[in-house]
Amino acid sequence: TESAENANARAKLSEGWEFVTAGSTIKLAHTKTSTRLMLPQVSYGTGSQQQAITAFTDTSSTKALWLVEQPDVARGTPVGCGSQVRLVNSDSGHSLHSHANHKAPISGAQEVSGFDGRDSGDLWSVECSDGAELWLREMPVYLRHVETGRYLQSLAAKKYRQPIVGHQEVSGGKKPDTNAQWTAMEGYYFARNK
Repeated sequence: TESAENANARAKLSEGWEFVTAGSTIKLAHTKTSTRLMLPQVSYGTGSQQQAITAFTDTSSTKALWLVEQPDVARGTPVGCGSQVRLVNSDSGHSLHSHANHKAPISGAQEVSGFDGRDSGDLWSVECSDGAELWLREMPVYLRHVETGRYLQSLAAKKYRQPIVGHQEVSGGKKPDTNAQWTAMEGYYFARNK
């Protein structure tokens, strides 16, 4: 059954608009720090040398918009808990990506990057809480990397200096804890298909 917290979140949003749906373009808030998942278009100097992924306080940046892709799923279909998604940055076209063989430059955890292409390293499983069956807007979820089982996380104390001052590192963590909770907030949502 649905928790009171999930029911309250649904009640705040208009009917048909309460879910994250395939084809929507969203901003993901790091629940613990209220920063937004971002691709600042700066490459890592180490590891994969792909695009860095960060969490940053600028809620107005288009670099924080992510298209929710689900292969063979109609636009407007709610994303089910446990289903796989690909998140594509709307500014750059890079996919949110991870791989076991590269370490994040500050924490040493698993690197998360923006990949200019498409492969199985771009797939993330949506893990909801409180028995929810569908990904609810404004409710925290975990994003687990399908290939490696690591959770998308950001640690408030792990911040970059030049050239992306104040941006928090985003990496793949071992467990689903408060550092790994993300909430779909602002964006361009498609209403639920009926």
